[in-house]
Formats: sequence, C-alpha cells, structure tokens
Amino acid sequence: MKFRSLSALIFCVCLVASAAAQGKPPAGPPPGGPPPVGHGPGGPGGPGGPPPNGAPPPPGSAPGGAGNSSGAAQHFGPVGRWWDDKAVVQTVGLSKEQQKKMDVVFNANKPAILACYKTFLAEQAKLDAIGKQPQVDQAKMFAAIDAVSQARAALQKANTQMLLQIRQQMAQDQVEKLEKLK
Repeated sequence: MKFRSLSALIFCVCLVASAAAQGKPPAGPPPGGPPPVGHGPGGPGGPGGPPPNGAPPPPGSAPGGAGNSSGAAQHFGPVGRWWDDKAVVQTVGLSKEQQKKMDVVFNANKPAILACYKTFLAEQAKLDAIGKQPQVDQAKMFAAIDAVSQARAALQKANTQMLLQIRQQMAQDQVEKLEKLK
C-alpha cells in the first residue's frame, strides 16, 4: 500500500510542478490524492486504472522540450507513468527491459522529488500565512515569494532530471515516436 501511495504522489507531483511553474499554488494535497482501490502499483496507469496519459496537462501548459522557454514545466512524453500504458508501449516499441530500467530510474528519483515537493508545499504555506496577516511586511512577503520560487525550481529540476534519465533508456526513433504522442 505504501508503494502505491508514493507512486501516485510522484505522478501527481509532475502535475503540480506544471501548475507551480505557472505560478499557481497547489490547493491542498496533490491532485488525485491516494489512488483508489483498483489502481495497480504506480498509481494511474497500473493494472485496473486509467491510462497515465489520460490525464490532461494543466491548463495553459506548453508542450515540453529542451528548448521550451515559456516557463512551463518540461514534459518529455505524455503525463504520468506512460511506460506502463500498453498503447504507448506498443506505439513507441518499448521492451520489457526498457520498462524495468525506467521503473528503476523512477524509484531512484522518488526520494528527491518527494523532498522537493514537501519543501515547496512548506514554503507555499509560509507565503500563504504571511499574506493572511492584517499588516503584511513587504520584506517578509518578498522573501517568502523568493523561497517559493526556489522550491518550485528545485522541484521542476528534480522532475526534469528524472524524465531525462527515463528518456536515456530509449533509442532515438523511440523518442521521436514518443514526442508525437504528446
């Protein structure tokens, strides 16, 4: 059960990072919360759950890529654990060995992404608390904004690092097929 919750949280962090990169604060826990019963390991996209790329990208997010300078989070392929989606696996031509390597990369990056996500939520909560004070100290407010921005950047970098490592498990023709699925 713990594995399912962590995997679902990582999946949701990708979505939160996209919204965060656009300056939108998270509204409570990560979107989707814990996976409902019936979702396989890895949350959505596992056996019995909806495909991971079925979740729409956050409103206003630009398609990702290394040259994306819009400020939106990077997306290298469909959202979520797309390497678990049978249709994506077949279209891209992933082998079982590649999928296993992608799982290893995903699991190795989980702790860093979770730590960054928790830091981001904590800094966002501090900013929200400052904004609710009757007399807002401008210096504290701006310092809190900077802290949220730094936490958001760290989260986005950790997520992008994981996605790039996952992409390195693929051949160039597979990457091109994956890009067409966005």
